Amino acid sequence: MKLFLIRFIMRVLSLVTPKAAEYLAPPVAAILWYLSPRKRRVTRLNLRAAYPDMGSKQRGKIGRASMTHYIRGVFEAGMLWHWPMDKISSCFAEIRGLEYLEEALSSGKGTIVAAPHCGAWEMLNLFMNQYGPAILYKPGKHAEINQMLLEKRRRSGAHMIPANATGVRSMFKLLNNGQLAALLPDQEPTGGEGQFAPFFGVEALTGVLLPRLARRTGAAVLFSVCERTQGGRYQVHFFKADEAIYAADLRTAATAVNRGIEECIAVDTNQYLWAYKRFRNRPAGEGSFYKR
Repeated sequence: MKLFLIRFIMRVLSLVTPKAAEYLAPPVAAILWYLSPRKRRVTRLNLRAAYPDMGSKQRGKIGRASMTHYIRGVFEAGMLWHWPMDKISSCFAEIRGLEYLEEALSSGKGTIVAAPHCGAWEMLNLFMNQYGPAILYKPGKHAEINQMLLEKRRRSGAHMIPANATGVRSMFKLLNNGQLAALLPDQEPTGGEGQFAPFFGVEALTGVLLPRLARRTGAAVLFSVCERTQGGRYQVHFFKADEAIYAADLRTAATAVNRGIEECIAVDTNQYLWAYKRFRNRPAGEGSFYKR
């Protein structure tokens, strides 16, 4: 019954175009903003930490806009599941920084594209599929739902690799063979792994898989974000990573990771997922960041 309901909802959502979502998402997001005190509070705390000199009114405006983009991502899910690939491709504007991707791919040394939770990251996955990437993902708890999601994400040729020990070994092998891999760099690591490094000047537990992959394989590293623009269009941006991402010192490398994420967010601050508890884990001796 749950699978049927999900498929039905996605089919209904597929009727909503990106242009229509521009008008439908704001009122839905406004309702969710006021009905979700936890998300509202986390968003405000994150923005206050990231932009301490910004006025509370402006931070509130960004927070509400971020919620609108979150809802637009929900509307986009139906399109990603059911629209023909050529129809989806027609929604993309000219790519910015494409020369960086082409340069990296032509080097033959392997390429890593790091895409944080900013803008239309699922749309970015679909855009990247034309280059045949291996995409690292975190498996869901429900096997049947997980399989259904994989089926949809693979429909344009993506090679989905689970974020476990076997998957990580596969990533190293693919990069050493000169192939392309993509991952999310802004999820907090679990199981005590990771390295604290500044993110908007605040210590944040940062995953170290990206810099380890880069250092051990010599692969080129790019950061990317898919920006939603007016008229239901999408603008993909690529940025070169700071060379410090190859540093042997993990704090130095993790700091470079966070700088890359910040550069993506700077494309449009409104489009980052500010409701995510990015500062949940704290250095020894610090109290909870989100505790009331």
